[in-house]
Amino acid sequence: MKKVIFYLIEDEAQLADKLLLPHEKLACEKIIASWQQGFRILVNCQDQLQAEKIDEYLWQQDSASFVPHNLVGEGMPSGSPVEIAWSGKKGNNNRHLLINLQESFPEFATMYREIIDFVPFENRLKMLARERYIAYKNVGFNLKTINVKA
Repeated sequence: MKKVIFYLIEDEAQLADKLLLPHEKLACEKIIASWQQGFRILVNCQDQLQAEKIDEYLWQQDSASFVPHNLVGEGMPSGSPVEIAWSGKKGNNNRHLLINLQESFPEFATMYREIIDFVPFENRLKMLARERYIAYKNVGFNLKTINVKA
């Protein structure tokens, strides 16, 4: 069964961070938790700048939260357990989990059994998340929404 979990950010205050937007910080928390559960992960970023911010944030974690990761095209040919890609840069698809930060529906989504996506607090991004939700549903994913409160 293919599934998508959407995290709906109801209040950005708790997730505030000087480097990352709230949904980006939450994505990093999900990356760390998913890797600790043994998942190989592709993080699908909107652009190279966002990918570099996620990369930098993951490098800044303490040793207990360290996640072996790399930007797409760096590291070993088989890739590290977590690969960070962006639009126009195709990641290695031998992954268990897709964490989507792109504003549009990822055209390769059906290659994954599990996807994590986000509904940011900003209205424009909420509308784009609704469009992704409909697209996931149309290609047969089971959908779940989890509210994230401050």
